Amino acid sequence: MGDRTLILSIVGGYMLVCLGIGFLAAKQTKSSKDFFVAGKSSGIIVMGFAAFSTIMSGFGFIGGPGLVYKYGTTSLWICLPASFGFAITGVILAKRFKAFADLFDILTLPDAVAIRYNSETCRLMAGLVIIMGVIAYLGTNILAFGAVAATFFGIDFTVATVIGMAVVISYAVFGGIIAGLYTDVFQGAIMIFASVALFFIAISTVGDGNFFDGPRNITEVFTAAGEGDAVGAWGVLGPMACLSYIFLFKLGSCGQPHTTTKLFMPRDMKPVRWSAALGASAYMLCALLWVSVGFAMKYLVLTGAAEPLALGNEDNAAPAFLMNHTPAWLAGMVFAGLFAAIMSTADSFLNIGAGVFVRDIPRAILKRPVKRELLWARIATFLLAIVATLFALWARKHGDLIAVLGIFGWGLFAAAFVPMVGIGFNWKRATWQGATCAAITGIVVNLGLDLASKYPKEAPLYEVPGDVSVGAIALMSSIIVMILVSLATKPKALDPRVEEAIDF
Repeated sequence: MGDRTLILSIVGGYMLVCLGIGFLAAKQTKSSKDFFVAGKSSGIIVMGFAAFSTIMSGFGFIGGPGLVYKYGTTSLWICLPASFGFAITGVILAKRFKAFADLFDILTLPDAVAIRYNSETCRLMAGLVIIMGVIAYLGTNILAFGAVAATFFGIDFTVATVIGMAVVISYAVFGGIIAGLYTDVFQGAIMIFASVALFFIAISTVGDGNFFDGPRNITEVFTAAGEGDAVGAWGVLGPMACLSYIFLFKLGSCGQPHTTTKLFMPRDMKPVRWSAALGASAYMLCALLWVSVGFAMKYLVLTGAAEPLALGNEDNAAPAFLMNHTPAWLAGMVFAGLFAAIMSTADSFLNIGAGVFVRDIPRAILKRPVKRELLWARIATFLLAIVATLFALWARKHGDLIAVLGIFGWGLFAAAFVPMVGIGFNWKRATWQGATCAAITGIVVNLGLDLASKYPKEAPLYEVPGDVSVGAIALMSSIIVMILVSLATKPKALDPRVEEAIDF
């Protein structure tokens, strides 16, 4: 059996398992409660694996190595803070969200927001932010799938993305979040094994077969090639960019609805207590692939052992290393892990996006739920996947890297939901006006600065000094607005159960 055939067999077997899981999950999905929050019956392992695999996604497995290849150690200040973000999310939100889920009929994040602020305006705003962020973040994972599949199979990028979304849709539409959670456990195990194994192979490759010589060789070769900044403390982008990433990815973790929504799913308090620690540990293990493959591929290019990646194609760092510098069996496992990361996140985003369309927007605008929520949730999942695929193809045409698009999506969620949820569910004085204005501020600043830095291409209107993250500026702005507007407006009387949940 040839190397490519072996890899294809492993990946194909993985796809069949995912389809099988989706089929079994469909049998257990009998209601909208099952579809959106898995019947609120998840345990520690399911919760922990679901959280880390959703965050890692194609952003980490494909975009991460591409960022390291291009910017060096700057990328470390994204993945390390994101790991610690699990703990921050656990402290700030975990127990309170579980209390809200027990006290109220909550299936989506906007459900919780509407109850906390006694405001359908807040529900609508939260829903609109989720739709915008889902399309951007889902586009990140679709691009990642296309990059991997096109490189490996040698097919057109558009065809590769359509195939990938067809597989995701096949189990996301029918199995809902139950399919996503079950596949998260299976996918998470593959991701961890593949990441640790590839870490040792990548570092041993640059160490000429000696793992312990790898770090020294990287430093010496990068320095000799005039790229010492890439292995310095702050990487190519410098300290201001890295500090902004620390702020955005550590605090911004509690504003990511694809992970915080899972806090409504535990069957009791035990998973709430331990799932964050499990998720953080698993994420750090998977980050080994993020860092090692990016440095290894750049090292091979600098030493003449590999062809340079074309400008704008840095996302091919991981696929190129896998195809040319790893054993076939491991390449198959890692490719399966890459698809695992991508599809677990895609399913989660489709699920929360569908919830907005069938549950939150009708309740906010029509003041009533739709009939046959489960059917409409499945239809909305399908349509949302189509829209996100079209957006991903558009973004690729305009040259956006996978990681850059992922950072934008993360920042959009963080700027809107850290004040609305992270502050609002801990501060009783927070008002619906403050939460709404903060979300609007986050969207406007994020989109405004991002577009101003890109257009027109010949001479952008404005570029943020020091490569500071646009998302970090938007997050800081929205927090300030949340506090000031809340102090300037009169809060509504809280439901005694809301006060109990906030005090929990």
